[in-house]
Amino acid sequence: MASSAGGSDGGRAGWFAVLAMWTRVFIWSAVLKTIGMMLPLLQDQFNTTTWILGWITSIIGAASGLSAITSRLMDRWFGPGYVIMTCGAMIGFSVIMASFATSPIHLACVFTLLLGSGLGISGVLIKEAIARCFTTNYATATGIARTGDSIGLFVCAPIVQIFIDTYGWRGAMLLVGAISVHLVVCGALMLRAGAPSASRYQKLPANDGISKHPSQLPSRCTSFYKNLLEIFDIRLLSDFRYWSVAIIACGSKFAFNMWLIYFVSQAQSNGFSLQEAAIFVTVGGVGGLIAKLVQGFFLDRGVISSFHLTVIAVTVCSASYCATPWLTSYWPMMTSSLLIVTSSGALSCLQDVLSKQVLGVDLLVGAFGWTSFTGAILEFSLGFLPGWLFDTTGSYTTAFVFIGSMQFLPMFPLLILRYYRCFESDAQKELT
Repeated sequence: MASSAGGSDGGRAGWFAVLAMWTRVFIWSAVLKTIGMMLPLLQDQFNTTTWILGWITSIIGAASGLSAITSRLMDRWFGPGYVIMTCGAMIGFSVIMASFATSPIHLACVFTLLLGSGLGISGVLIKEAIARCFTTNYATATGIARTGDSIGLFVCAPIVQIFIDTYGWRGAMLLVGAISVHLVVCGALMLRAGAPSASRYQKLPANDGISKHPSQLPSRCTSFYKNLLEIFDIRLLSDFRYWSVAIIACGSKFAFNMWLIYFVSQAQSNGFSLQEAAIFVTVGGVGGLIAKLVQGFFLDRGVISSFHLTVIAVTVCSASYCATPWLTSYWPMMTSSLLIVTSSGALSCLQDVLSKQVLGVDLLVGAFGWTSFTGAILEFSLGFLPGWLFDTTGSYTTAFVFIGSMQFLPMFPLLILRYYRCFESDAQKELT
């Protein structure tokens, strides 16, 4: 299947998909950075509180996860190229429309309906296209695509600040929205290159079965139920392999997002200045950028297996989270930040690689969609805990130990999955 989709090196369709993924994560970083830098301005403009504006960011993540499970349906109806072009337009127009907002409610509605949905659906379809196009260089392609958010964090801060100083926050929103529309071009390139679609592998057999054997369907309700299970890949929810990769992805993403939110405050509570905390994050960002590129080289050339690299990254990252509250010297804190962001950068790529290896390419649309949905529920339900632990104890120690525990949680399904995969491969060898 992969070869037909573009060859082992990906072909034009594969590299256009990589460009689309790079652009998408760059845009997401730019939008997040823009909202963060505009928080004081928006608070004064709308006469509201900071937590309400911060809550809007969480709503975007929830909308993204909810819409992600509809990706297969959108793919079947319209094809990945047209869907990604539409998502790019939704993302760009949402930011442009936000520049005309007059209240936090307007921001929440626009970002939830357009921005969150566009990010959720496009992310699933682009990752699935990369997985279909690449075989031997899949980890490398994923790593290159994931560097977009790292570069976005470096580039967007000074650019957005110039936009705000020159044109005000509304003008800055317009310009960021115009940049975001570039995802439409990426979708058009994928469409022109013939990006592979999941519908090519599953839609025709389903139709053939219905047309040739209509008597096999006992009722319209049964037909609807079967189609529902197939379109949304609900059968994945009873598959331990899916929950294994979902826990790895969701646990790692949750822990890193909580670190991003609370690290600067934690560093200041340990006696570091705001400028020193910013340096820690910047140096860590460089490490994350390098890790995303290096992991692909190691995996695709067989230097180390994805299982062993994931175990190392999870262990190092979890230990660094737990050690952070006790670090009061400059270089130990710098090292901890570097290890956390470097390991998290590698894990952001490894979760896609593991999903393809464990589940196979035909289940990736459903797996990526349900993983996004599960991650959104996790952050929405537990995202308050680190802050609540700090308010209760007056210290970030318990909060960061909790974050480290969430990062270590994937180790258990990872080890069990290792045994399960070995057993499965042995069974396949016996059959052959």
